[in-house]
Amino acid sequence: MLNYEDRYINHADIPETRARARRYKAFKEATGFIEILNKESHKHVEICKYVRIKTHGHLNHITFLELGYMTIVLTEPYQGKLKDFNCDELYTVEIPVDIAPYGGKCSASLETNPGTKSFLITTRLKQRQLDEVLQRLEEQSEKMALWNFIREVSK
Repeated sequence: MLNYEDRYINHADIPETRARARRYKAFKEATGFIEILNKESHKHVEICKYVRIKTHGHLNHITFLELGYMTIVLTEPYQGKLKDFNCDELYTVEIPVDIAPYGGKCSASLETNPGTKSFLITTRLKQRQLDEVLQRLEEQSEKMALWNFIREVSK
């Protein structure tokens, strides 16, 4: 299984991937998450199953993450709302736009909204811990440029 950077950033050097690289770096620094490359990870697969079966939620661009003993699924769907993931067993938060890793296709217009929303999903038991991570993401997001900002490199 390829890691996040190889799937969504390293495949091309274009404005879209440069903006993603900037956001993903800030996302990793703010969260401290470790990416899990085992797509058969039982805990992660169970979270995905709950989303699909119990909520009929839509998962896309799925990444498995961990922080200590907290199991997290990052999903970045083009369709879906936070309410799609309401489930007694799960706790879901939406990542602030300016630090959300994927974002979809980049637009030159800084007023454009991203094509995707990014969600972190964990078990209800880890709600407090995920709320602490979300607080760090919100604080870092306030310091960042707009989601699709690309700084031109002078030659």
